[in-house]
Amino acid sequence: MTDGVTYNPVMPGELDRRWSSQAAQMSALMKSLSSAPIGGLPSVAVGPARTFLASWEKIALQAKTSSEVYADELRETGVSYENLDAEVARRMAALGGGAG
Repeated sequence: MTDGVTYNPVMPGELDRRWSSQAAQMSALMKSLSSAPIGGLPSVAVGPARTFLASWEKIALQAKTSSEVYADELRETGVSYENLDAEVARRMAALGGGAG
């Protein structure tokens, strides 16, 4: 099959690593935002600054959650492909042929 979809068994692990890294970066960002000092701002700016930081924390949390979901799905997809490949190879061996 030359026109079909090809599967690179290395990519789920690499993409999982990248999404997991992004999730960790978003966690660090949330921590930085939650501890960002606003005490030196004029009183009129404190409320908007809190709103701004809270909004960005929410965005970072959503990005972190999405990244974790993508990483989990990639791990599961990789395992599914590996299991499928193993099952095809097992069946081919049982038929006396080779998977190739």
